[in-house]
Amino acid sequence: MKHIRRNRFFLILFPCVLAGMLISGSCLSARCHAGDAAVPPLTRATVETQTLALLDQYLKDFQDPNTGVLYLGRFSTRSKWTSPADVKAKLPHPWGYGSRIEDTCLHTGQMLVALLEAQQAHPNPRFAQEARKLFQALRYIYESSDTPGLVPRGPHPDDRTAYYDDSSMDQHTTFIVSLAMYSQSPLASDADKAFIRQTLNEIGQRMEKYDWSIKRADGKTQSHVGFSWKQMKTNGVTILLPAVYALYKGTGNPHWLEAYVKFGNEKEGKRWQLFRPGPDTQINKHPIYANQNCIRLGAFYRLLDDDAPEKQWTRDLLRKFAEIQLERDFPSPFMRRFIDEETIQSVAKKMNWGGADIHGTTAAWELYDNDAISRLRSRERGLATLAHVRFPLGGYHMVVASGQEDLIQQHQASLWKMLNTIDLSEIEGGETNYLFSVVSLQLYAYLWNSEQDSP
Repeated sequence: MKHIRRNRFFLILFPCVLAGMLISGSCLSARCHAGDAAVPPLTRATVETQTLALLDQYLKDFQDPNTGVLYLGRFSTRSKWTSPADVKAKLPHPWGYGSRIEDTCLHTGQMLVALLEAQQAHPNPRFAQEARKLFQALRYIYESSDTPGLVPRGPHPDDRTAYYDDSSMDQHTTFIVSLAMYSQSPLASDADKAFIRQTLNEIGQRMEKYDWSIKRADGKTQSHVGFSWKQMKTNGVTILLPAVYALYKGTGNPHWLEAYVKFGNEKEGKRWQLFRPGPDTQINKHPIYANQNCIRLGAFYRLLDDDAPEKQWTRDLLRKFAEIQLERDFPSPFMRRFIDEETIQSVAKKMNWGGADIHGTTAAWELYDNDAISRLRSRERGLATLAHVRFPLGGYHMVVASGQEDLIQQHQASLWKMLNTIDLSEIEGGETNYLFSVVSLQLYAYLWNSEQDSP
């Protein structure tokens, strides 16, 4: 049997980044069949019930009850996580991947944004309560670091001084847009808004100091995914423009509005040209993480004034991203760099792909068969679960985040079936668990907004 390529990137990426999704995802209960469970009709009432159930279970399992911070592993298993001493020693290296504390801002911030969207669409006391708690959790995360303007990974639940300063674009941008959205919410107190103003100004000033790249606490070493946000590519402009505008909305500081206008006008408005969908529009090469910027763009859409031309461009771009993702093959060429072909071919045959790839999100979910997955070997089960649960889930997230009525209606039955038939108690990784709640909250928001003007 061929072995998976043993290059350095694989040794870091595959076991650490995908462990919670691919390996623990293979533990889906044999009692869970996509076609067996009776799926309730999709109505506002049933979506609200299921959303609250998913939220309850997720927070019970993955939230620190004292700080509100959301972690990547079930909180009850924290004794098995990387120890505070190892975290302070920057282990595991690099980026803290596999520690279970490496993506706290990403999970906490995205959940806050989804709760705020649901609360705005149709208020629920539970959503308000949890949103306030998550805001305080983000404050706790930020204040754990002694470097103003740095959004850390962590901290460790057993030692607030144990965190990673090797942060990333997704940690920073999620933190920025979630706080900006919270500042515009009626849930935010005057004290909350004062904290947000100070904090976002600190982050913006640090980013500006380092030419919109992310440096570790030493101010010299570039962080993982700490590349400059000023790159003239789809990826760069969909990071820089929404983040800088969110800095302005969260602080009211005209400096950030001036920076936003300046960045948009540079090189005869090239960034806005790239921002608008076209034949050269690209999404993240990683088919599992392509959905992450939907939260950022969705927040940007909601922060913009109704008459801003960027609002329609953002709507169009969200649709374009969703359409690209829906048509992608799995495994993508990117994924094939890290998974051996023998495993892919074996899973393809046993899961009835009809070829060497799955063509699109819809086919990936329709081919889900948990009985068949449970009979696979460990590595095969991981790949099959990644292909038939996590991959389509990300696509459906992009569909709901797009706000496009026709796309959502086309795929909402499949998404609703997924939300009601996958047994999340058997999935160890927090990444898939939190995304189920995020998608459900956004579906709730869509249904309550659907009789109004579509976003």
